[in-house]
Amino acid sequence: MNVVLSARVSSEEQAKGESVSIEQQLADMRALCERMDWNIVETFVDCENYRATQAPNKGKIVNPSGERADRPGLLAMLERLKTGEIDAALCWRDDRLVRHPRVAVALEDALDIGDSRRNGKSKIKLIDATGGEIDRFTLSIKATIWREENKRRVERSKMGKIATLQQGRWPGHYIRLGYECVREPGKRGRGIVLANEEEVQIVKDIFDWYDSGVSVIRLRNRLLARQAGQKRQVERLHSWNPATIYNILNSKEYTGTLTWRFADGDEYTIEIPQIITLEQWQRVQAKLERNQRLSTRNARGVYLLQGLLHCGECGRLMSTNARDYSYHRVADGTYHRTLRKIPKHRYHCVNAIMYPEEPHPLPFSWDGETLDWAVWRYIVDYGIKQPDLIRAQVARHVETLRAEGESVSGEIAHARLRLSEIDQERAFYQRQAARAKISEAEFDARMEETEKARQHWREELDRLTELRDNAAKVQSGLDYATQFLTSLQAELPDIDQTLEELKAMSQDDRNTILKARQKIIRALCEKIEVYSDRQIKLYGVLDGTESGRFDLGHSWMRRWVGYSPCTTYGP
Repeated sequence: MNVVLSARVSSEEQAKGESVSIEQQLADMRALCERMDWNIVETFVDCENYRATQAPNKGKIVNPSGERADRPGLLAMLERLKTGEIDAALCWRDDRLVRHPRVAVALEDALDIGDSRRNGKSKIKLIDATGGEIDRFTLSIKATIWREENKRRVERSKMGKIATLQQGRWPGHYIRLGYECVREPGKRGRGIVLANEEEVQIVKDIFDWYDSGVSVIRLRNRLLARQAGQKRQVERLHSWNPATIYNILNSKEYTGTLTWRFADGDEYTIEIPQIITLEQWQRVQAKLERNQRLSTRNARGVYLLQGLLHCGECGRLMSTNARDYSYHRVADGTYHRTLRKIPKHRYHCVNAIMYPEEPHPLPFSWDGETLDWAVWRYIVDYGIKQPDLIRAQVARHVETLRAEGESVSGEIAHARLRLSEIDQERAFYQRQAARAKISEAEFDARMEETEKARQHWREELDRLTELRDNAAKVQSGLDYATQFLTSLQAELPDIDQTLEELKAMSQDDRNTILKARQKIIRALCEKIEVYSDRQIKLYGVLDGTESGRFDLGHSWMRRWVGYSPCTTYGP
């Protein structure tokens, strides 16, 4: 017989452990095939977390539970069974293959399709590692029982957690600076106690400093100078990043209460050792709210590249600050920030400013007027005035999209087939309900499941069809863009003034022109990157790909900006 093997564990942890491991399952099935002289055609394994394509938890990362019918290994095996070329499907035990009626229905449908294509051969068998044949009808009954068993297990788990919380203990892991979890023999859950004195003092200092008026940036510098440790530091990209500090300042647990929230909305609160008073926490929250409300978020003037400009070195979106600083390297290798008396229009890389102790290529701060003018001139000279250059680039992209669209024709056919199968499945349940062979509750559940599956495959079909039709859409978008660029050519004389001409205008007239330029740049660009070697890359002009790259030039930059690499971060 030609057979396929199916192995599964419920989580990645089980795959690495010793409980019915993937290797053990496959070894037992291969031994059976060797004894029976069966030919193993293919092996399908589900042991890694994946992104769900079906409800529940569609779009989220889930584990390969037997309750899920969208497991990648299972779906691949079902497609192989539908060909009718396979004589049997082997699993270690039947619960490794199915633990929910929705999975049983998908498996039975695949087997029925495969049986219809076997041209008179015997039906496809389901066999476990002992060599015993699994009855399809019995398997569907077992799946229903296992589903109820899972529900009861979840209920028992919740009851156990509630009992643990009622004893004043925590039913899971709790990782928070200043606290530790301890286990006691013979007791449920974990007790939460204060960590070492150093951790507790760090938490107290963070609240005391912020409460006394120290900013988060200066607070971070103090923590770095102290070489204060963090929880799970190995998982963090930056030491003591501001988000970590804000998370601590917002944590009410430090006042002595900790709340467990269940998925159904139930909450249980336990008492833990107190580190700060409730009054101080409330003062800090009021200060956080006030600072957020009063923070200056409006940039000075009009920044043409605001929201588009990224640092090409680290990828971070560049900020436009109302205040302007100069940055100087000091003896210990860090940088000293000085507020300029005459603020300038400027872009800054947030990572370089926020984490001065980490290496970052220089410069990271750019003169805004110069950078805005350089990008504007490039778009005018090589886009608006020469649309043929963009047309040639888009034509190449259209060919690429057309090739991609042709490659998904098989997936489109599969999506249409799945929609047809789901409609047949719904019709089957409707007939079963009309004959009183299934209960009303079971019918409603089946209708809900199949409707979710139908919605998923409709969305998938729309996505694939859109991919196939992208080339035509881009071509039509190019035709529209040609008209758009033509209209811009007529408008260009009114807004294409030089820097000197702009400076001679009134503030209102200058902002009107800059806003018109900003609108054009945002219509043609999705992303702009600036690199320390003065390379600028434009992305997204018309077709969403890289469409421009140019160099600001060293001498040109010195003449316009006065770049001094020895004393400051940048121009």
